[in-house]
Amino acid sequence: MGKPGVNVESDLSSGSFALWFRKQGKRMLAPHNILGLVLLLILAYLVLAPLWTLLKTTFTWQPTDMRIRGENVVVGEFTTYHWRRVLASNLSKAALWEPLKHTLVVAAGTVVMVVAIGGLLAWLVTRTDLPMRKFISNLAVLPYILPSWTIALAWVQTFQNSKMYMPKGFLEYFTGITVPEWVVFGPFPIIIAMGLHYYPFAFLLISGALSSIDSQLEESGEVLGARRFKIMRRITFPIVLPALTSAVLLAFARAIGTFGTPAILGLPARYTVVSTQIYSFLGTGRDSQGYILALVLMLLSFIGLGINYKLTGTRKSFTTIGGKGTKHNLVKLGKWRTPITVVVVVFLLLVAVFPLFLIAYSSVMLNMGNFNLSNFSLHYWIGESNRAYADGAPGVLRHAEVLGALKNSVSLSVIGGIATGLVGMCIGYVVAKERGRWLAQSLEQLSFVPMLIPSIVFGSIYLALFSRPQWFMPSLYGTFALLVVVTVGKQLPYTARSGVSAMLQVSGDLEEAAVIQGVPWWRRFLKIMFPLTRNGFVAGSLIVLITSMRELSLYILLTTPANRVLTSITYRFIEEGNKQITYAITTLLIITVLVLTMIVNRWQKTDLASGIGGR
Repeated sequence: MGKPGVNVESDLSSGSFALWFRKQGKRMLAPHNILGLVLLLILAYLVLAPLWTLLKTTFTWQPTDMRIRGENVVVGEFTTYHWRRVLASNLSKAALWEPLKHTLVVAAGTVVMVVAIGGLLAWLVTRTDLPMRKFISNLAVLPYILPSWTIALAWVQTFQNSKMYMPKGFLEYFTGITVPEWVVFGPFPIIIAMGLHYYPFAFLLISGALSSIDSQLEESGEVLGARRFKIMRRITFPIVLPALTSAVLLAFARAIGTFGTPAILGLPARYTVVSTQIYSFLGTGRDSQGYILALVLMLLSFIGLGINYKLTGTRKSFTTIGGKGTKHNLVKLGKWRTPITVVVVVFLLLVAVFPLFLIAYSSVMLNMGNFNLSNFSLHYWIGESNRAYADGAPGVLRHAEVLGALKNSVSLSVIGGIATGLVGMCIGYVVAKERGRWLAQSLEQLSFVPMLIPSIVFGSIYLALFSRPQWFMPSLYGTFALLVVVTVGKQLPYTARSGVSAMLQVSGDLEEAAVIQGVPWWRRFLKIMFPLTRNGFVAGSLIVLITSMRELSLYILLTTPANRVLTSITYRFIEEGNKQITYAITTLLIITVLVLTMIVNRWQKTDLASGIGGR
C-alpha cells in the first residue's frame, strides 16, 4: 500500500511523462533529426520566404513607384494600389484579363494535343504489335530533351514568307506556297509548338500505366459480352486515369508558365499571355504588378492540383499487379501494321529531327531566305566581326559573351546538379529515418511545392527575395550564386524523390551495426549510406544537370550581362532580330544537351525512354 497522503497514480503519471519527455528529447537530439531541422529551415527559406516576400511586395510601395505616384509614395508603406490597378482599373483588360484568357486558351489546346498525341503513341507502343517500338519510344521523347523554343524557331523558319515582309521560309522557298500570318504567329502555332514539345509527358506516363494492365482483365470483359467501347470505359480508362490526370496537370502547369515559345510566336502578333506579361512588367519596373500576375499563375496551378486530387485522390483502388505474372496480349494491327508504322516514324522525324536539321542549316545561311548551297557560310560560327552581318557580331565560337554564357551554363548545370543532389539525398536520409513522423512529412511536402510553381513564377519569386538585402543575406541579383540557389530550389523535387526512394531501400540494420561499433554519424553517412545510394544521387543530379542546360523560363528574369547563360543570351539575340546567330547558339545548346544526355544514358546504361517499348 502507498504512504498516507501520497497519490500513487499521480506519481506514476508524472514519472511516465518525465520518461516520455526525456525519450523525446533524446530522439530530437539525434543527428538525423538535427539534420532534418536544419533542412526544414533551409527549405522554408528557399520556398516559404520567397512566397512571403512576393506577397508582401504586392501590398507595399516600391522605389520604382515614385515615378508613378510622385512624392506621395512612402517606400515600404502598405497599399492596395497595385491590386486595384491590375484587377479593377482601365488597364485591367490589357494587363490581366486578356493575357489570362490567352493563357487558358493556349493551355487548353496544349493539353488536348499532349493527351491525344501522347496517349495514341503510348497505346501503339505498349498494346500493339507495332515494329521498332524501342526506336519509336526513344524518338518520341526527344522533343522534351530539347529547349522548349526549338520547335517555335523551326516553325517560324518553315512558314515565314514574303507576304509578311519577311525572308522566305522553307515552305515558300521550295514550293512557292505562302501561309497567312495567323499560321505563323498567334495562338495556333503556340498551341502546336507547345503540344509537340510536351506530349512526352503523356507518352511516358500513359505508357507506364498501360504496360501494367493485365490483358486478361479486358479479355474477361469480352468473354462476358461487353463491347469494346464499354471495356475501354469501365476497365482500361479507370486504370489509366491517374497517369492521364498527372499528364494533364503537368502539361497544364508547364503550358501556363512557359515563356520562350509564347514570346517567339505570340509577341510578333501582339498575342500576350501571362508569362510574357510578367516579363514585360518586370522589365519596365512595375515589379509589384508583375508579382500579382505570378500569384495568378500559382493559383491556376493549385486549382489544377485540386482537380487532379478530386479525380484520383478519393477514387477506388484498382489493383493490376499481384502475385501472378502479368499477361500482355498485343493487338494485331494486321494489314495496317506497315502504314501505321510509316506514319508514326515520319511524324516523329518531322517533330523531333526536322527542327534540328532546319535550325542547324539556317545557322550556316549567309543571307536569310536563300536555302541554296551557294549561300552556305560558316560566318555565324567562326567569322570575325563584320558590320554587314548580325550588327557586327562575330561568330558564336569567337563571341566572348556567347562563350562566357556557355561556360556559365555548364558550370551552373554541374554545380546545381551536385548541390541539389546532395540536398535531396540528405532529405531522403531524414525521411527514411523518421518515416511517418511530422518531420519526414514536412520535408517531403515542402520539397514538392516547387514542382507546382511555374518556372517563370519561381524566378520572379526569387527576384523579389534576392533583389535587395534580406535578413542575413546580401543582394544576390546579377550574381552566379543566385542562379545556383534558384536551381536548387526549383529542381529539388526531382532529387528529393530520388533520395527518398534510394534511402528507403537500405536496411537500417547496417547503420545500427556501425552505431554499436561507435562510428560517428557523419562517418556512417559517408561510408555506409551514401555509397549504397550513390545511384540515386547520380540519377537525381543528372536530371537537374540536363534540365538546367535548356531552362529559359526560370532564368530569364534573373540574368544580367554579368551572369548570362546560354538560354538567356539566345533570347537576347531573338529580341534583336539576329536570326542566324540565334540559330547558331541554339544549335550549340542542342548539341551540348544531346551530348550530355548520351553520356548520362551510357553511364547509367539506359536509353531515352528506359523501360518503354523494350519488351
